[in-house]
Amino acid sequence: MSAFLFVKDERLSYQRLISVSWNVLGFGGCGSSLNAKTQGGDVRGVRSWRTFRNTYLMGPKSLFTAIVDDDDYLEVLKTPAVDQTQMVGKTNSVCNRISRRLRPWFWPQIADAAMWVSASESGSYSPSTYLIEEPGPLLIQLMQRTSIDASIVDLGCNSGANLNFLYQSGYRRLAGVDAGRQALELFAHTFPEAFACARPANDLFQHYLLTTDTDAFDVLHSNGATIELVHPSFPIVAEICRVTRDSVYLDICERGHAYPRRYVEQFARYGFVLVHGERASDPVHHSSILVFRNQSKSR
Repeated sequence: MSAFLFVKDERLSYQRLISVSWNVLGFGGCGSSLNAKTQGGDVRGVRSWRTFRNTYLMGPKSLFTAIVDDDDYLEVLKTPAVDQTQMVGKTNSVCNRISRRLRPWFWPQIADAAMWVSASESGSYSPSTYLIEEPGPLLIQLMQRTSIDASIVDLGCNSGANLNFLYQSGYRRLAGVDAGRQALELFAHTFPEAFACARPANDLFQHYLLTTDTDAFDVLHSNGATIELVHPSFPIVAEICRVTRDSVYLDICERGHAYPRRYVEQFARYGFVLVHGERASDPVHHSSILVFRNQSKSR
């Protein structure tokens, strides 16, 4: 009932609601299946439904940990480096499309990470693309607000540019994680001192967070196409809040990428309130800068 009222509030007519495909309304876990077959108000309505579903209607953490085990993580991490067009072809194979449509939306899955595991210099997610020369606005916010002795983890550190900026600015309690093997190899080659300091893990976010102690870091940073690509069967926001003692810094598309969510509401649920926001006027195609502070543990 609540889902229907939500869709009604979004001004999606009853006729449009029943025209939304079976895949969108519950089967076929891949959010990227939203495509040109739905137009205008249907697109807005479908994305609104998915945002609601991904925020409020997912399964419990216990279901994820019961279904996904260490062997599943290792299988994804062993994905060979290939041209991304080949990986897209495998993802969109007939068998995979059928499997996605038969699987309920809340069923745990981690296969999305294979795109980043396989990222190479010959593909569209080339690690060298992320070797930026200057700190972006999100990292500037972090350095302005964070003491030099704070412990900081970069979720999705890729080739290490942001961790190197922090290292060069005097931060030493650094950590990072990324699924991309070649990205971390480039990190080690380009910024050896920062790499040695941060000792980034080659891991999936899900496994890394689940095996990290509560309040392990003062600050968590994640910049660009990271947590938006984690299937919502994993409670990514809840786990981020669990391992972070003080502040979370995000640069994300709030309603874009594969799995749109209501991030501000999700973080508030775990005591992290928005203290700085540069919200995109088009949250589907442009990113927002969001800074959250843990009110329950703030000093």
